[in-house]
Amino acid sequence: MDPADWITLGAAGIALLTLITSSASAARARVKTIEDAYIARYWQILDSFPTEALVGIQGPTPLPEDAQRAVRLYLRLCEDELELRQLGWVGGRTWEQWRPGIELQLQQWPVADEWNPIRDGQRAPSQFELLRRLATTPGFDPYQPTRLGRIARVWRQL
Repeated sequence: MDPADWITLGAAGIALLTLITSSASAARARVKTIEDAYIARYWQILDSFPTEALVGIQGPTPLPEDAQRAVRLYLRLCEDELELRQLGWVGGRTWEQWRPGIELQLQQWPVADEWNPIRDGQRAPSQFELLRRLATTPGFDPYQPTRLGRIARVWRQL
């Protein structure tokens, strides 16, 4: 091989490495974008919670209709987050922060008031399956690592 061939081979190797690095960065950025969107939605919903809930005080029962709607939207958000984690669109570090918060909220007023009949199957029996598993399985992580290749998991930092 002459020097021009080595230069061409080196340039191709650098181009391939650049492509791999940029693809990994793009995959991580997509995961981060999804996580950020759900965090923004969380705060938007939390803004609609009763004031007492924000400081851990039991408030009025039954809940006013707008507060009840906010709690139900929160439960739907949690189920969506579990589904995203299951599909590999929420990173491991983020999930380790989200999971304890969800578990705690399920036990506190006003979320517990709405959650308990759902958890027990009295309401929405065919919905919230992942949230029910989270509530009954300590450390539950719905992520299915067999569904993605090892490289994809590393790229997304799962």
